[in-house]
Amino acid sequence: MLLYIISVAYKINFDESISDMIDRLKQEHIQFKITLNKITKYNDENNIDKAIETIHDMSQPIIKHAVEEEARIMRVIMHNAKEASTDSIKIMQEHNWVVDFLKQKIPTIKGNIDKQQDGQDIQFQKKAHNEINEFVINLRNHFEEEEQIVFPLALKADRDKDKSSA
Repeated sequence: MLLYIISVAYKINFDESISDMIDRLKQEHIQFKITLNKITKYNDENNIDKAIETIHDMSQPIIKHAVEEEARIMRVIMHNAKEASTDSIKIMQEHNWVVDFLKQKIPTIKGNIDKQQDGQDIQFQKKAHNEINEFVINLRNHFEEEEQIVFPLALKADRDKDKSSA
């Protein structure tokens, strides 16, 4: 998972309730989706530089978001709903491709753009456009999976924890 891949100068708030955290994460999803709309717009306009810049700007908040999900959400699931955790684990593992895209693919695309002399290589533009579009689609789907599968299971696991400790 992500906890060993990056170092974040951010302290996770373990005092925030799981319910409040999930509400906040859902609000972050809304903000990320607004940013993804901007990325799609820039990409559709063939403004790859602006699309990459926008992705870069959202990279640290996305990574922080993912680390919080893994540290808090998966913790409660693994402690209190391990038998139902398979789908949630698979969804959380998708954070790896998100980080790979942000840390590896975007710099590669940017480097290739910078290498172009006239910036008009149609084949490269199409490839970059498709990769950015795929990232946006996959990230949107990832948010939906979290909201439909992971978050409800975490809430149930958290309620079950409270019942068993009462």
